[in-house]
Amino acid sequence: MGKKALVLGGGAPTFTLMSGALLALHRRGVTFDVISMAGAGSVVGLVYLAPKDLSPEQALENTVNYGISDLIYSMFPVNYKLFSKGGPSAKAFREKWQSLPPVQAAMHQYGMNERDRLYSDWLLYTGAMMCPSDTNYFSGGLCAHAPFIDGVVDFSKLQNIPQECFLNAYCIEDRKVVEFTKSEINAHHFRAALSFPFIYPPYPLKGKHYYEGAAIEPLNLAGLVAEHDIKTVVLFDILTKELIHRPKNLWDAYGQSIIVPVVANADKDLDIFLHWAETGYWVHDLVPPRPPTPPPTKPDVDALVVKFSIPEERWPYLLDWSSSNLHFLFDVGYEAGEKFYQENESKL
Repeated sequence: MGKKALVLGGGAPTFTLMSGALLALHRRGVTFDVISMAGAGSVVGLVYLAPKDLSPEQALENTVNYGISDLIYSMFPVNYKLFSKGGPSAKAFREKWQSLPPVQAAMHQYGMNERDRLYSDWLLYTGAMMCPSDTNYFSGGLCAHAPFIDGVVDFSKLQNIPQECFLNAYCIEDRKVVEFTKSEINAHHFRAALSFPFIYPPYPLKGKHYYEGAAIEPLNLAGLVAEHDIKTVVLFDILTKELIHRPKNLWDAYGQSIIVPVVANADKDLDIFLHWAETGYWVHDLVPPRPPTPPPTKPDVDALVVKFSIPEERWPYLLDWSSSNLHFLFDVGYEAGEKFYQENESKL
């Protein structure tokens, strides 16, 4: 009997959509044998597989707390929880700042009410403003390599989980996408796999340097079916048309400049994979020279896509890191996961 695989792809706007949908499936008792991760999907996958100080269910619920309280976000629309200033001065400041008990409490917001989250976010905002930075013209990127991950993932747990998992990264020296497996994944591999150009400098690892694999292969589908005896693949819909809109401001335009190419690439990869699952043809089989004769056998693989239904009036806000938007998308994802389960229960 073939295995079930979950594909958690790149694209920050689908972050809490994915976590909400995955929580719905988790509560329905759906499990996966293989979990493929790329970009933002690696955060969802890792907090689910190896949460720190929380259960998998709590960790998925907690992803809405990665956003910024609306009052603060309306004045300063930057996610200073996930994106931190770079350089040794900033690192030294963070280590001292985050050793303070009130700051430690503010960083762990699971179970907080709205008022306490606002106070906590304001305290963290104060620290983000005071933090120095060494970023300059010669820096390879703006931000430190995702310091937040140490507070939400216990990488030592990965060695004991029953699922196989892997995430991808692009090796600059080797000029190719590589896959890290659970036997080797630690915080360094995660940071290598999340180092998106300009936002982060290339991440050094064992003498080589890495960028985010999702920038090249957003869905990390390469070799998935062939190498892991997969019968069922669960993927999440790609929000392409929903993300492209007239920018509200320069900051919104900058966000689109980053995310639109990623989701467009992911959308193309999804179409190619679904076409293969339906016909047995990869796209390159359909261009000259003529397709092989006889045609390939249709693969015995169920490719199932979780569809998200987002009202059009919400589309211009999908890139927002506000608390209300992350909650909204989480609820949409949860509802989509419930509907998906009801429609595909026999295959799950």
